[in-house]
Amino acid sequence: MTEAIKYQQSILNDALSRTPPETLYHYTDQDGLLGIIREKEIWASHHQCLNDTREFVHAKSLIRLEVDKRRVGSDSDSIELLDGMQATLDGPIGNEEVNLYVASFSEVGDSLSQWRAYGGQTAGFALGFKGAEIKRILHPKFNIVPCIYELEEQQKVAKAVVAEVLGMTHPFDLVGAANQRIEIEMFSRFVLHAFALIMKDQKFEDEKEWRIISRHPLMEGLPSDSDGDMLRFDCRAGKSMLIPFWKIKLLEQCRLSALQEVYVGPNPNMEQSSRSLRSFLRSQNLLSCIVRESKVPYRNW
Repeated sequence: MTEAIKYQQSILNDALSRTPPETLYHYTDQDGLLGIIREKEIWASHHQCLNDTREFVHAKSLIRLEVDKRRVGSDSDSIELLDGMQATLDGPIGNEEVNLYVASFSEVGDSLSQWRAYGGQTAGFALGFKGAEIKRILHPKFNIVPCIYELEEQQKVAKAVVAEVLGMTHPFDLVGAANQRIEIEMFSRFVLHAFALIMKDQKFEDEKEWRIISRHPLMEGLPSDSDGDMLRFDCRAGKSMLIPFWKIKLLEQCRLSALQEVYVGPNPNMEQSSRSLRSFLRSQNLLSCIVRESKVPYRNW
């Protein structure tokens, strides 16, 4: 393995193996809070159903730029592979076949932008989980990674991703051009899209987002026998379509001990909302879970 390849792989490994902060917050509405605590699970939604699809467009544009740079001075075989990557990024059929699932967290427990995005028309909540505990008990088909906002770091990751795709392929004279094309399409669909999910525009940096992301494309409705009750596929109603998601039994193994605090979002009945939340947490044997009230001057009613 050359030093250049080792360097590219170290960039990708670093992006995927960072240690979560002490607390990570999952923003949700009342129904979401009740479901997470009662069922002891987090829902990871299909990546194409994210609230803001522009973030995905931004990330893929960075990878496209790197693909274009790689064409300069490349031989015909490499250009063929780069064309395959470009087609994977641009083609609607290829994109639809990538089944990656995402659940979002934030390092910030009382964020105006997050209350606006996830609080809904009623009281929102930010569930504070122990970051290290999430990583320890997370289902092996998922990983938890921080989003990258700095453009320079994003460009390094984009460069490493393209190099990774090129480096994982076999020479044409061993497998043939047709098989090579199939291989690059299958591999790059996952790799390019997976890393695109953690690169966000710098204007969103205040969110300080972490994401649970599936390690591999998941076949909807077909969990393996080894998953047992820890991973289940389902759909929920969206505004204009059904939204596929996976139920991750994130809290089953630790009896909710990973949940250490909950913020009550801005609402016109803060005192009553906090009191009812404490009663609910006690009913679920979460006696040590701390209830905090938002200090953000935001009105959504």
